[in-house]
Amino acid sequence: MTENGTESANRMLSPAQLRVWAEGNASTVRLRTFRDVIPGGFMAALAPVLVDWQASDPLGEDPYVVLRNVNHGGNPLEKTTTLHRVRVPLSGIAYAEFILVPSTRGELHALAHHAQLRFVFKPDKRPQLLDLVDSSVGSASHIPDLVMSWESWHESSVRYSGLKGFDDSSFKLGMRVYSGPQRFLEDTLHRRAWFGYRLCIPGGELGLSELLKVVLALGDGVARDTISDLLEQSEERLAESGPQVDPDPAAKAEWQRLRGLIRQGKDYKDTRLKLSASHESYQTLVRSCATLARYSVLTATQRMIQQGFTHGVDQSKVAEPSMQEATHWMGAMAHANLWGLFVRAPLALAYVLRHPESLPDKIPDELAAGGLIEKRDGKAWVVKYAHHGTSPFDRSGMLGSAPNS
Repeated sequence: MTENGTESANRMLSPAQLRVWAEGNASTVRLRTFRDVIPGGFMAALAPVLVDWQASDPLGEDPYVVLRNVNHGGNPLEKTTTLHRVRVPLSGIAYAEFILVPSTRGELHALAHHAQLRFVFKPDKRPQLLDLVDSSVGSASHIPDLVMSWESWHESSVRYSGLKGFDDSSFKLGMRVYSGPQRFLEDTLHRRAWFGYRLCIPGGELGLSELLKVVLALGDGVARDTISDLLEQSEERLAESGPQVDPDPAAKAEWQRLRGLIRQGKDYKDTRLKLSASHESYQTLVRSCATLARYSVLTATQRMIQQGFTHGVDQSKVAEPSMQEATHWMGAMAHANLWGLFVRAPLALAYVLRHPESLPDKIPDELAAGGLIEKRDGKAWVVKYAHHGTSPFDRSGMLGSAPNS
C-alpha cells in the first residue's frame, strides 16, 4: 500500500539490504506488511525468527540468546510490521502456556483454532529490545513475554487457506516470534480471545528453559534452511532471466555473503531438534501450528525425562515426539472440486480418528493426561484472556498476569 492507501507494486529488498539486516547492523526493521518482499516474493514481514549465535551466550553463568525478527511495535491498522533484535534470558521463566486462539465462532468449541506457545518471564529476567538499551534516556526496553507461533510463509499475493494447506507444497514453514502485547493486540483486533493452558514440564523452571531452547532450535533450523533455499532459487532465476554476460562480481559477492550469514546455524546431536527437509513446509494436518507446538512440548519433556526429571509425569501417557508424513490424498484434497472433497472426506475423518493430535483443541487434554498441563478438578485448567475480561497483563501493561495456581 502507498501512504495514501492506494495499491502499489511490491518493494523488493536487495541482497545488500538483507545482508545489513542479517549482520545485525540494524537492530530494528520497519516494514510495510503487504508491500515489502524478499527475493522470491515472500513477505518480509513474515520473516521467521533467527538466533544470532555470534551475539548469544547460551552456556554462560547467565545464559541468553539474541533473537532476530521479533515482532513488536507494529501497527496492524496502518499495515506496518516492526521486527527487533531481542536479548532473551534462557532462565527465569515464570511460566509457559499452550494457547488456543479460536479462528471461528464458538470459543473452545470452534471449528478451527490457532495454537501457540507463550513464555512469561520473571520481572528481573524480561527480554530486552536491543535498540532501546540506552537507559540514560529512560527507554522502556523490556517486554514481559514472548509468543512462539508456527505459521505459513508465503508470497504477498497469496492468502493462507486451511484447505490449500492440505498440499504440503503450498506454503513454506516458519516460526514467528511476537512480544505478547503485540500478538494479543492483533488477535484482539480480530475479536479473538486466548485460552491459556499452564504447562508443567518436568524439572520445573529447568524444564521451561528446556522447552524454550527446543522451540528456538527447531525454529532457527527451519528458518535457515528455508531462507537459504529461497535465496538460491532467486539467484538462479535472476541468472536465467538476465543478459547472457558474466554476472556483476559485486552482486554475486552480495549473494554469497548473504547465504553465508544465513547458514551460520547450529548442528545438534539430538535429531529431534532438527526437522528433516521433507518436514519444512506447512501442512494443515501434519505440520501445523498445533502439531509443532505439541512436538516441541513432547521433545522437551522427553529430554528432561532422560535427564532424570520424572516427578509429576505419567510416562505411560506421554507420547514420543514424532512427525507424521503427508499422504497423496491430502495433496489431492487441496485441489479437489466439491465431489472430490466429498469422496475424500472419509479419509480425512479416518486420519483424525487415528491422530487426534491433528485437532488443536484435543491437544490440551492429551498433555494433561500425561501430567504436562495443570489440572483443576481432574481436567485441564484453562484461563480465558480477552480484552473485556481477564487480561494477560497487569495494569502496568508489563508483567504477565499469573492467575492463582
